[in-house]
Amino acid sequence: MIIGNIVVQVVGSLFFFARAYSRVAVIKAWRAEDFVLTLAWIFCTGYSVCQYGQIDNGAGRHAIATAMQNPEAPITSQKYAYAAQIILFPALALSKMSICLTYMRIFYQDKRGRYMIQALLVLLVLLTFPFMFEVAFQCHPVQVYWTEGRPAAKCLKDFPGFILSGSLNIFVDVALMGIVLPRVLELQLHKRQRWALTGIVLLGSLAVVAGIVRMVRVSHLLTMINFEPSWDSYDVSIWTSTEIYVSLLCASAPGVKPVVVKVLPKILGSSFSRGRTRPTGEESTGIELGLGSKWKRTTIGSTRMNSKRMNEAALTTADGPYTEVGSGIDARSLSGNSDSPTTATSEGESRQGGHIYKTSEISIQTHAI
Repeated sequence: MIIGNIVVQVVGSLFFFARAYSRVAVIKAWRAEDFVLTLAWIFCTGYSVCQYGQIDNGAGRHAIATAMQNPEAPITSQKYAYAAQIILFPALALSKMSICLTYMRIFYQDKRGRYMIQALLVLLVLLTFPFMFEVAFQCHPVQVYWTEGRPAAKCLKDFPGFILSGSLNIFVDVALMGIVLPRVLELQLHKRQRWALTGIVLLGSLAVVAGIVRMVRVSHLLTMINFEPSWDSYDVSIWTSTEIYVSLLCASAPGVKPVVVKVLPKILGSSFSRGRTRPTGEESTGIELGLGSKWKRTTIGSTRMNSKRMNEAALTTADGPYTEVGSGIDARSLSGNSDSPTTATSEGESRQGGHIYKTSEISIQTHAI
């Protein structure tokens, strides 16, 4: 029981800290989705602390055996269980909210997609607060949850509410994949990058599976006769932890690339060479521009980026927002000879000394996840 909780917590937290380091130290850009994701990690960690507290006080063992060793342990375990139920809702919702904010920024020019993601954000807010309130005050008085073991006469048994909450969480995961995946597949990316992004999006299916298993198990426990929480629900915490940390991983994974590129540049191909521009009929000037991976542009010349290209840059670049506009490279600018008469052509070229030189401008716009 404890190993299952630790494994998913460590993996999810590693991705979160890698993303946080990328934002703070590499691209130096901290956005709204990063604040939301940080809150998500705090609540996820709080949920894990509650699980470890339950395990330390008898979860996974028979309550009678635990009470014989420490009479206060079952009460303490129920207190942790009560806190975990309240923490669970923001832990699940905040990671999904961070994903929504990220994709809404990247695909902002896609009006239809933006509206659908905004609708999911509203649904998450409506899903979180009412159910938190219901769980917090499910017993009257509240303390009978742990002092009397949540007696049916004094506590609400909202089975339909649990099914509705779990179903809506699963719906949000499926809807996010359904909205984002087609847009990722439309991007003109290198095959390796496209498959990597597709894999990140499809990681949400693990959260869906974990959510379904959790619903099935808890539904069975709620209808069980002589239900013993400490013994019968040993695996529920593992599936719940898997669900919340997979959501955290899905929200963190796209922002991890700058760190990976920095650590493993050879594997990911972090440097690109640039072509050369030279006058017609002359030898190459031997000038070549080498730009780091954060530029993610291989063309010298005029560049127009439509909305799909901007989305593409947002998903592939390793650096933060940056815009540069400047002159292209030609033989005249390299030689410093600006006094010779020139003749403009209709195609933006200039004639000088019997040769035709072509000037261009490049506008590079990048955004980082």
